[in-house]
Amino acid sequence: MKVNKAEYACFRNLQNVSIEFSGGVNVLWGMNAQGKSNILEGIYYFARGRSFRGAKDVDLVKFSEEAARFGITFTHDGSDSETKLSAAISSAGRKKLYRNGANLRGAAEMLGNFRAVMFCPSHLSIVSGGPAERRAFLDIAIAQNSSRYVYYLSNYRRFLAERNALLKRAESGVSVSKEEWETYAEQLSVAASEIFVQRDDYCKMLTGDVSGYFRDMTGGAEQPELIYVSHAGSDAETYSSKEAYRAGLFEKLTNNVERECAAGSTLWGPHKDDVSILINGKEAKLYASQGQQRSVALAMKLAEGEISRRMSGEYPVFLLDDVFSELDAGRRAFIMECLRGRQIIVTSCEPSVVPDGDGEIAFFEVKGGETVG
Repeated sequence: MKVNKAEYACFRNLQNVSIEFSGGVNVLWGMNAQGKSNILEGIYYFARGRSFRGAKDVDLVKFSEEAARFGITFTHDGSDSETKLSAAISSAGRKKLYRNGANLRGAAEMLGNFRAVMFCPSHLSIVSGGPAERRAFLDIAIAQNSSRYVYYLSNYRRFLAERNALLKRAESGVSVSKEEWETYAEQLSVAASEIFVQRDDYCKMLTGDVSGYFRDMTGGAEQPELIYVSHAGSDAETYSSKEAYRAGLFEKLTNNVERECAAGSTLWGPHKDDVSILINGKEAKLYASQGQQRSVALAMKLAEGEISRRMSGEYPVFLLDDVFSELDAGRRAFIMECLRGRQIIVTSCEPSVVPDGDGEIAFFEVKGGETVG
């Protein structure tokens, strides 16, 4: 997969920008706050359906402008046929998405058309950070390759929001029947069991790829392992199958309503789960050095791309936002060697930090929201 062109109009500080990328390494360079990361943000929007920075859609519209318009044109491996994804977001937050000019019903319909791996400095803390970071990593990676996952994750989030609102009303004195609690427990547990299976399977795939990258990067004998950890049940049987997980979560959600009413939220389910990252059987976030943690994080991102290739039949586009400034020369060179032959779009204040390669490389200076030179 390759991005051929990205276009922006009134997107962040990008007033009217069009960039044609090479199929190899592309370096967007310039001083801070000039628009380099904004360019990546616009590209990755079509892989994730929202900003990688956590910004609201309305925040993408340039100040004082009525709307932002942006899009990418890309090709699949082995094909000359181009696909264009584009978006228009008004200053009021209304959004329209298009594929080759035709309206899409929403982000869920767009996901899976274009795939990319995003890597920014905050991802270096994926090992040492909180469970939400690791859940987000799984959700983003799986959603790009599984429309089934997107469907069940969307349903789960909707049912969860409705049940949490019901819990708060019940705590304030509103009467809720046993049947209503059981209906929500059934809806949540069905969606959650599908999420559990796909996350668990993905972690098992990750372990193999992460181990290989980690070993090559460090030259050591340490063995990483990633284990999906759920609190839907209290015994190993709960995790043995999708049906067992569903039954275990249903039991939790129907037997602990009073406790959840007091908390005002649902206490069990995929929104509370985590990934245990081990090195030689010990928790990496507690016992691994900072260098080991960074190496595991890098390996996870590289593995994400490899798994995407196996699931979709082609490599995604790799987007690296100011990552090289955070890494030593050895890790920079390792990344470039691993990504040889794939399309990479890198941002950096100093183009010299991007290791020399023997393939195609293009430089774009970004200044004041424009590409110059």
